[in-house]
Amino acid sequence: MAEPLLDIRDFSLVFDTFEGTYKAISNVSLSLQPGEALGLVGETGCGKSVLTRAAFGLVPSPPARITGGSVQLQGRELLGLSDRALRQVRGREVAMIFQDPTTYLNPVFRVGTQLIDAIRAQSGGRIGKPEAKSIALDMLEKVHLPNPDRQFRAYPHELSGGMRQRVLIAMALAAKPRLLIADEPTTALDVTIQAQILDLMAELVAELGITLVMISHDLGVVAQVCSRVAVMYAGMIVEDAPIARVFDAPAHPYTQGLLDALPHPFRAQDRLASIPGTLPDLLDPPQGCLFAPRCTHRAPVCAAAVPMRPIAESHHVACTLYDEVRKKEPAHG
Repeated sequence: MAEPLLDIRDFSLVFDTFEGTYKAISNVSLSLQPGEALGLVGETGCGKSVLTRAAFGLVPSPPARITGGSVQLQGRELLGLSDRALRQVRGREVAMIFQDPTTYLNPVFRVGTQLIDAIRAQSGGRIGKPEAKSIALDMLEKVHLPNPDRQFRAYPHELSGGMRQRVLIAMALAAKPRLLIADEPTTALDVTIQAQILDLMAELVAELGITLVMISHDLGVVAQVCSRVAVMYAGMIVEDAPIARVFDAPAHPYTQGLLDALPHPFRAQDRLASIPGTLPDLLDPPQGCLFAPRCTHRAPVCAAAVPMRPIAESHHVACTLYDEVRKKEPAHG
């Protein structure tokens, strides 16, 4: 197998608070091959965004503190690099798209000005303004923004939410990064525009050969773009498998709960299913399986540590009761 583009090993991070040490990420391992599209899924507060931001030095320290692990980008260790060295990685080799474009576009500057500044910064000043403008207009056309010349001269408030998100995608991809991290990129958009943005991202990832990490709480959204999914719960990855297998044969009770909560187009439902309980307190997490207090399959064995284990080709799960869960689970279809 080829060398992974991104290789995260036993990564752990805590936040030092007045109430104690909050264990945000615990021993997470994740590997992506070049050109792979991975969905990182879990409910709000499970650590999806913290994991990806901390891996590239975007979580303030203090209060954050990395307590162990390794993050390598094509064999280069990122943990321990200076802020200046990390800035060389961010934007050029790794780009990010965030969920609310309004927050990341300056309202007092035209879209074109911000694109040119970003492109020149990504190149370390090697690209002049005329060339940067040409690249910006080409990227606006590539993300299917109507009337690129007109939108280039517009201010962010003159664009719709979907158009602003396309601008952020163009800005992120202008430097042709090797890795793109999309953090809930469609959450602030209506359903119709959301579908358009997902189609666009799938098209661009395939065309440009970019490795993608899409963060979402919605397995349905991830399934439209990604070929593989990693399910996070309480700062840990509990299942990692090809997307089709997760839908056909979910192995972890939490993954099964997420799927049961999705509306089914061919099955009448008075109300959607939900997972009982809440996320554990990571200031004082329970021993053993963190999902056990909410799990209908829990047993005494769940009080022990639960490592990830392979159960099929490219399918790993952190559950000691996998066989029992599979016997009891309903069919998904």
